[in-house]
Amino acid sequence: QLLLSHTAAPGHPNLVITCLSAFLFRALSSVVALGANIICNKIPGLAPRQRAICQSRPDAIIVIGEGAQMGINECQYQFRYGRWNCSALGEKTVFGQELRVGSREAAFTYAITAAGVAHAVTAACSQGNLSNCGCDREKQGYYNQEEGWKWGGCSADIRYGIEFSRRFVDAREIKKNARRLMNLHNNEAGRKVFQ
Repeated sequence: QLLLSHTAAPGHPNLVITCLSAFLFRALSSVVALGANIICNKIPGLAPRQRAICQSRPDAIIVIGEGAQMGINECQYQFRYGRWNCSALGEKTVFGQELRVGSREAAFTYAITAAGVAHAVTAACSQGNLSNCGCDREKQGYYNQEEGWKWGGCSADIRYGIEFSRRFVDAREIKKNARRLMNLHNNEAGRKVFQ
């Protein structure tokens, strides 16, 4: 269940979508040419812990941007016939205002973004596109007495993707207030759906 608030709250929008999807998809070609510090310092509004993750895991920051874009795309698909169809997501000026108000739309956006990041990180790990992660070791195969060993392939390590999403997406919520708790709850709701 998503938590909603109908009062305006000061602060920044969910920067995983507004900054990463807008910035990274325009700058993906520069990632190799520029160092991690330069790239991470060019993403506006990252919280200190997000910036640290960006600098230590520049390969993951691209995947995070892809996950945020995946969330935007899914949001637009789910609400394609509605009055609010997520069409402004990713546009910094309009979208920023939407997320500053604790609305149903903002709650859904936080949830689907957290889920998108968890999904993208999980998929990148199981495909070997991220360092320091891989397959779920508990689900790689099994032994059947009649048929022998059955290879299970590379099972997605969903726990890793969820934990990475939790570390990065939730790091934005610095202030100790009710809006922070609501956003963290909505982020977690999105990850539970992915799980």
